[in-house]
Amino acid sequence: MAQGRSKTGFAWLVVVSSAIAACNVPGRPSGAGLSVRVGKEVVKGYRPRPSLITESHRPTAAKFPAIDVHCHWRLDVDPAAMIQAMDDRGVKVAVNLSGDHGPKLDRMLQRFHGFAPDRFVIFCSPDLSRIDDPDFGPATARFIEEAVAKGAGGVKIYKSLGLSVRDGSGRLVPVDDPRLDAIWATAGRMGIPVLIHTADPVAFFTPVDRFNERWMQLKRHPSWSFHGPKFPGRAELLSARNRVIERHPQTTFIGAHVGNSAEDLGALADLLRRFANFHVDISGRVAELGRQPYSARRFIIEFQDRVLFGTDRYPGRPLQPRYRIYYRFLETWDEYFDYYDHPFPPTGEWKIYGIGLPDAVLRRIYHENAQRIFARRRPGK
Repeated sequence: MAQGRSKTGFAWLVVVSSAIAACNVPGRPSGAGLSVRVGKEVVKGYRPRPSLITESHRPTAAKFPAIDVHCHWRLDVDPAAMIQAMDDRGVKVAVNLSGDHGPKLDRMLQRFHGFAPDRFVIFCSPDLSRIDDPDFGPATARFIEEAVAKGAGGVKIYKSLGLSVRDGSGRLVPVDDPRLDAIWATAGRMGIPVLIHTADPVAFFTPVDRFNERWMQLKRHPSWSFHGPKFPGRAELLSARNRVIERHPQTTFIGAHVGNSAEDLGALADLLRRFANFHVDISGRVAELGRQPYSARRFIIEFQDRVLFGTDRYPGRPLQPRYRIYYRFLETWDEYFDYYDHPFPPTGEWKIYGIGLPDAVLRRIYHENAQRIFARRRPGK
């Protein structure tokens, strides 16, 4: 709760997330939102409507064919229905990062990649719970080789590495643990990318107090807070990831969610200049990019060969869709619009702006960069 008194002593402003525990609909917690109190008057669900008269565009499909490199969907999704949703949204390829390993991976490859190999790409993830096995390195290399032979297009590493994965001694496994080198080296040899999610937004590592700009989000999802001595610091996590990128220059790394550095594009730019094998996707961070449109536009244009389109959703997902908002952000000069299609601000209480990218840049972001990366795949190696 954020609270303050006016100099005259009569007005109070309170920002709250109410009835969080009563939110029964997945993805749409109707009780969450802002309430404003001034004196004895309280307005619940405070969401003022801007009086601005500005241009408004609502693109329903990408201006150029898009490859969404950051999707998550389950086995029960209908591949034919998803292809129709992809066609409606201008998405020519969807990449499912939730292939994982074992029987699930086999079923995912068969159901989607087998159904339409030119439309669906499935990533695999090694079983990190086996890190204590004496043959973990060679076994993991074989797993990746066999997955690629079956059609897998890349390796996904979840944020649990560095935050919660532990070895048999109870020690937290760092991102740059040498026992994991077989993953990075094999991916490089096979010519497939590693899409790695390391750390999270800055606010997730700071106290959940009245100064935290994602207070409402973290109150809805308390397990997303990594503040405190139980967790490594954000800088420590990112430094470990960067050491891996540096150690394996022949491997293509894609940093999920703008490399989890969307709040500091200057530092991220330095990193991209330093590592030619590092790329980023924009999934889940248009809220951050869109509130700094000048910096975001400069950044994306400078690194137009290293930025990939992604949503962290999938075409046809009924809850919290993002495609139209992402297209609007990338393609238009629209001002001061919601970064969500949702009853309340899911990330923070702000609006975003479009960055009107040139067509040549849009083509690279939407599909050319991803095509170039996936074309390196060497399934026979």
